[in-house]
Amino acid sequence: MSFTGVWAIGAVPDAEVAALPGRFAHLEGEWTTPPNCAADLTWWLSGGDREPYFTPEPTPAAHRFAAFARSGGPSAPAVAAMKQAGMDLLRDAEGDPEGDAGGDTDGDTDGAVVGRAAFVAAARKGDPAVALCYGLGAEAAARLPGWFGDFLLTATEVRAVLPHAESVLAVAGPRRTEVLARIDAWMSAMSDDPGFEAGTLLEGPLRVLRYAAANGMGAVGVTEPY
Repeated sequence: MSFTGVWAIGAVPDAEVAALPGRFAHLEGEWTTPPNCAADLTWWLSGGDREPYFTPEPTPAAHRFAAFARSGGPSAPAVAAMKQAGMDLLRDAEGDPEGDAGGDTDGDTDGAVVGRAAFVAAARKGDPAVALCYGLGAEAAARLPGWFGDFLLTATEVRAVLPHAESVLAVAGPRRTEVLARIDAWMSAMSDDPGFEAGTLLEGPLRVLRYAAANGMGAVGVTEPY
C-alpha cells in the first residue's frame, strides 16, 4: 500500500494555541497507550538508537523503531481533537515559501518546502520526522518538543524550547555530517525517496521556531500519512 508521509510545522497565533485545550477539555474517554510503548521507549532511550539498523537491509531494530515512532504514543480523545485542530491552524499559517528545498521541483508533494513561518517535508512511503529523530539519536531527539514531530506550543513554550532545538539542529562539522548520513541512510532504506535533501530536516523546523519566537507566536507540528 502506497502512502506519503508528511511533516508540517507552522508558526500560528499564540491565542489560538492557548485556547485549544479549553475547547476540547470536555471530551470524554480514557487515555490509551499503544502495545509495548513503554518497553519500546525504554529500549530507544537505553541504547536502542545505536543498534545496527541497516546491514544494508533494514534490521528488526529499524522496523521496531519505525513502528514505535509512528504509533502516536499515549493519547486521548482531547489529544486527537487538538491534533486535528492543529492541522487546521497549519493550513492558515503564513508560509512565504522560499522554494522547493527537497528532491523534487515539479510541484508534487515529495521533498520539502521551507519558509519563514511554515515548513513541510514529504516522502513517499517514508516519515521525515522519524528520519530526523533517527538521525539525531535518542539523547538529542529528546530535546525536541512533542512526540516524533507532533507538538503544540504556546509562544512562551516556543521561547523555552528554542535553545534546546538550536543545540541539536544548528550543528556543524563532524556532528552535522554524522546526523545527515544517518538521515540519508534512513530515507534510502525506509522510504521510496532516497534523494530527499536531509539538510532541510535540520534547517526548516529551526527556522520556523526562530520565526515564532521572534514574533511572539505559537507553533504547531503535525505528522500524517496520506
